Amino acid sequence: MIFILIILALIVSVYIYLTWNFDYWQKRNVPAPKATPFFGNTPNNFLRKQHVTYDIDKIYNEFKGKTPFVGFIQTREPQLMLLEPEVVKDVLIRKFNAFRNNPFTDMIDPKNDPLFAQNPFFLKDEEWKEKRAEITPAFTINRLKVLYPLIQDVLLRMVKYIQDKIDDTFDARELCAKYTVDVVSNCIFGIDAQSFVKEKPEIREMGRKLFAPSTLIFVKMFIVNSFPFLKKFVKVQFSTFEVQQFFVDLMKQTLKYREENKIQREDFLDHVIQLRKKKNLDETAMASHTISFFTDGFETSSIAIAHALYELAKNKRVQNKLREEVNKNCDGNGLVSFETLNEMSYLDQCFYEALRMHPPAMFTSRICDETVDLEFEGKKVTVDKGMNVFLPIIQMHYDPEIFLEPNKFHPERFDDGELKNYRDRCALIPFGNGGRQCLGMKFALMQSKAALAAIVHNFEISVNEKTQDNPLVLDPNEFLNIKIGGLWLNFTRLSV
Repeated sequence: MIFILIILALIVSVYIYLTWNFDYWQKRNVPAPKATPFFGNTPNNFLRKQHVTYDIDKIYNEFKGKTPFVGFIQTREPQLMLLEPEVVKDVLIRKFNAFRNNPFTDMIDPKNDPLFAQNPFFLKDEEWKEKRAEITPAFTINRLKVLYPLIQDVLLRMVKYIQDKIDDTFDARELCAKYTVDVVSNCIFGIDAQSFVKEKPEIREMGRKLFAPSTLIFVKMFIVNSFPFLKKFVKVQFSTFEVQQFFVDLMKQTLKYREENKIQREDFLDHVIQLRKKKNLDETAMASHTISFFTDGFETSSIAIAHALYELAKNKRVQNKLREEVNKNCDGNGLVSFETLNEMSYLDQCFYEALRMHPPAMFTSRICDETVDLEFEGKKVTVDKGMNVFLPIIQMHYDPEIFLEPNKFHPERFDDGELKNYRDRCALIPFGNGGRQCLGMKFALMQSKAALAAIVHNFEISVNEKTQDNPLVLDPNEFLNIKIGGLWLNFTRLSV
């Protein structure tokens, strides 16, 4: 009998603990959906039956238009979701100092994962400022212009690869991953990853492992997001020792080769070498910087390019219109110059429209570092220090009050300067905005638009029936915007 009472007492105690904050938003007169014990309002954070983005969809669609912000519960922790671009702009730009850090800071295990531990994305406050200041000069226009011929070399290899396998069906994500891994390998280390020659080149496989989410990572992230006080005790290791050692060794070998042969290239590694001289960086810090460049240029860009190709394949009118712009601006080799690439407005609009519909990262969030008020049209909420503020990127991108006919791929919505307008309003934020905007944005845009231009110039694209797009469904086992079954495309060679 006593044993049964103890069990009952434990069950009641756990229940009270898990539901203790369920009236948090009600006490503050902030609208919020009813939460479920243990799961809160985001059950798929734990169950993974669907991508958690679908849980966010439900909350957004229920409360959008009724309130500029809505409270919700993740397991037992209250969080605030912003529903209006103007309030998002407050968090990302106007009140940036109060929201300068993201919830991933302090999450990495610096002992077992030193490469990611020094990545600016996972740093906060002064450490973040210092590392960002070190990396930013690597993405200047002049340095990108120097790197552009390296990208063009990879483009020619990609076009030949498609031509040689023209009768095959291509998984767009895998094709684009081959391209981006070759580009970043060339621009960082000055090496040819041989993705278009070898079936499984080593650097491609290591890049795959670098971004492959494991069940353990999901569980740990669920724990620390749901119980923030455990951050000090539960640390996440994103990269394995095998992957870490590979990139450290690769950097060492490249450095040794350059020093012995007195080679100088104005690439990302050269920038890191200059940093080593100025700041006396050790090998781990140098390797961490190269990993930062690698992550900014590889996975998210390949996902973005793949979705852009898919949308162009579905929309022949847009594809043909883009081809006309590209053909008017390419040289005898079918390539577009660096200067011209940045002047092609319809290419820019097509890529941003694909990013609107398929942002690689579908949401982001910020930690409130000081108690602050957020207001919109007479409604106000006080955000306490330590509160996680959630920014629903893809939900805003599909909001019909922000984008007319949001399910339609329509690059013309960005005509007449509207692209800048949407970005300035923080209604279109595939790269984020403000002080923590994606460091590699300019590089990502350069390599992505160059790839689209080369492909539409040389090929007509269509969607293969293997693509499961009725509708496209997000893979619940991935962090990023990856679709179940892949994006399968056919290519037809054009006379150019």
